Amino acid sequence: MSKKEDFRDKEKDIFRTDEPAPSKEHGLMIKIDSHLDRVTADINNYTNLLGSLERKLFLNSVLSYIIFLILVIGLSYLVFKERNRSLVNENALLKTTISQNSAKITELNDRISGYKTTTQKTETLLEEFSNTTSDPKKLVDDYEALDKQFFSKVEISFFQEKINKLKLDLSVRFYENGKNFFESNAYSKAVSEFTESLKYNPKNPYINEINFFMGISYLRMKKYSECIPYLEKAMVNNFDRNKADDILFYLGNAYEHLSNNIKAKEYYKKIIEQYSTGDKYWEAKKRWAQIEKK
Repeated sequence: MSKKEDFRDKEKDIFRTDEPAPSKEHGLMIKIDSHLDRVTADINNYTNLLGSLERKLFLNSVLSYIIFLILVIGLSYLVFKERNRSLVNENALLKTTISQNSAKITELNDRISGYKTTTQKTETLLEEFSNTTSDPKKLVDDYEALDKQFFSKVEISFFQEKINKLKLDLSVRFYENGKNFFESNAYSKAVSEFTESLKYNPKNPYINEINFFMGISYLRMKKYSECIPYLEKAMVNNFDRNKADDILFYLGNAYEHLSNNIKAKEYYKKIIEQYSTGDKYWEAKKRWAQIEKK
C-alpha cells in the first residue's frame, strides 16, 4: 500500500463515528416537529391578532353605542325643544284667546248691565215726564246722563223732541233770572244764571245781551280778565247801537285796570272819534287825557 492510500484510510478513520446513520422516519419527525413549531407560532400570532381584533371590536362597539346614545339624546333634545316651543306658542295663543274672550264677556256683561240700568232709568224718566210737577232742569239732566246707545230710534225721537222744548224753555227762564239778578246788582248770581242759559241753548237768541250783561257783571266784580272776552263778543255782534260807546268804555276801563294803557287808549279814542254825541264821550276823553299824562 502506498503512503497516499494509507493517509486516506487514516483520514476516514478520523471522521468515522460509532452512531448509526439516521433513518428516513427520524428525518420526517424532525420536519413535522419543525412544521408544528411554525404552526404553533402562527397560531399564537393569530391568537394575539384575534385578541387585538376582539379588543378593537369591543372598543368600537362601545364607541358606536356611545355615539348612538349621543345621537338619540341629541335628537330627543331637539324634538323636546321643538315640542316645548310649540307648546309655549300654543300656550301664549291660548292665553291671548282667553284674555280676548274674557274682555268680550266683560263687555257683554257691561252692556247687559247698562241696558238694564238704562231701561230702569228710562221708565223712571217716562213717569217724570208724565208728571206735570216734575222739575224741567232735572228732566233734561237725567236724560243727558242716560246712555243713548241702548235707545231705539223711536225712543230717541220721542225724548229728543220733548227735551229740545224743555231746553229752550229753560234757556229763556235762566236768561230772565240772570237779567233780574243783574238789575239787582247780584252779579255773581247773574253770571251763574246766564251760564245756565247758554248751557241749555248755545244758540240762544239772547246771546248778545247775555255777553253784554256777563261782561259788565265780571267788570263790577273786578274780574277784568274774565269780562273782556264777553264785552268783545258783544261789540262784534253789536245788538244795540246805542250801547256801542258803553261797551267801548267798559273795555277801555278793563284794560286800564289791567295796566294795559295802550289798549285802553285805543278804545277811549274810538269813542272820542266815533261817538262824540254819546253818553261816554266826556268820560272817555277824560280817561284818555289822564293816561297821556302818565
